[in-house]
Amino acid sequence: MKHNKRLAAASLVLLVPAAILVCSGICGFTVPQVLTNPLLVLGGLLAALLTNLLAILRMQTERDPSGHLAALSLRIGLQSLNLAVVGLSCLLLGSILAYAFVENFRPR
Repeated sequence: MKHNKRLAAASLVLLVPAAILVCSGICGFTVPQVLTNPLLVLGGLLAALLTNLLAILRMQTERDPSGHLAALSLRIGLQSLNLAVVGLSCLLLGSILAYAFVENFRPR
């Protein structure tokens, strides 16, 4: 349990560049060029999302007597801090992708 809290805290640090980018876009602030590096923003978002998903998701398979896959169960753990980080990273990723879509595919 303590390991999951440390993982969530480290993931919150990875979300800082994306949160600064989204908040600066909404509020109209200028951001240092270092924090707008796509590798840093999207890499931090994806790393935080994947590590916390691995911490809360449990996958289990069941096989029938012939050895074929019969069922696949996916369970979500109730670690609230990890769930909050997953939700925040999905929200930030969705807002960045929505902005990219609107900016690049507007009618001429």
